[in-house]
Amino acid sequence: MSNTTKTKAPARYELVMNQLMEAAERLFAQKGVAGTSLQELAEAVGLTRTGIYHYVKGKDEMLETLVRGFTLETARDLERLAGEYSRTAIERLREGVTNMACKVAQHPQRFRLLLTSEGAFPEALAKQYRTARKRTSSALTDLVAQSIREGSCRAVSDEMAAFSLLGVCNWVAFWYPHGEKTSDLTPEQLSSQLTAIALEGLVAGRDVSGAGGIAQMIGLLREDIDRLEGMIVTD
Repeated sequence: MSNTTKTKAPARYELVMNQLMEAAERLFAQKGVAGTSLQELAEAVGLTRTGIYHYVKGKDEMLETLVRGFTLETARDLERLAGEYSRTAIERLREGVTNMACKVAQHPQRFRLLLTSEGAFPEALAKQYRTARKRTSSALTDLVAQSIREGSCRAVSDEMAAFSLLGVCNWVAFWYPHGEKTSDLTPEQLSSQLTAIALEGLVAGRDVSGAGGIAQMIGLLREDIDRLEGMIVTD
């Protein structure tokens, strides 16, 4: 990759790189990584075969850029939120889920490509990808666990809840923006609404007035016991 290109015309470099990534995700999805040539990628953005080497070294580098843009950035964002103790856990959990859903909604084809092309990744990249996915689920599980301990979320399995939230965000790639009533929503609007729906069943809506009778109060006590047991196991 040429540092001269980046130094002389950073705006041009960024523009072409974005175009290359868009072409790569489209052609990789249509023909597969192995079936796409550098010549085709170059022609898709108006470059010569020689000119493309000023921006990328080859298809593996482009594939790595696509992977890093999703999995690694998502893992880092969730880990940052999991360690940001100055805010409530539920606030950070909500932000994390919204960020994930928005990223998928912004690049649904790119995300589908990653899911379906994992078997074609070079071994070093595949290892990075698997590690980043584990980091993502671990950080999200931690955020759910923190929300449960502070009483913001119901005392459910933190891991099960995390996997459910991941599934909701990932599935966006397969239906947005094609839904009849969602096609007019921006990724930001969609992710905000989706997060509200996804967390609805997890957030603790505790009515401690006693209006629900003895059965309801016993249910609340059981939730508290489950939460305390979870804290004991964690400690």
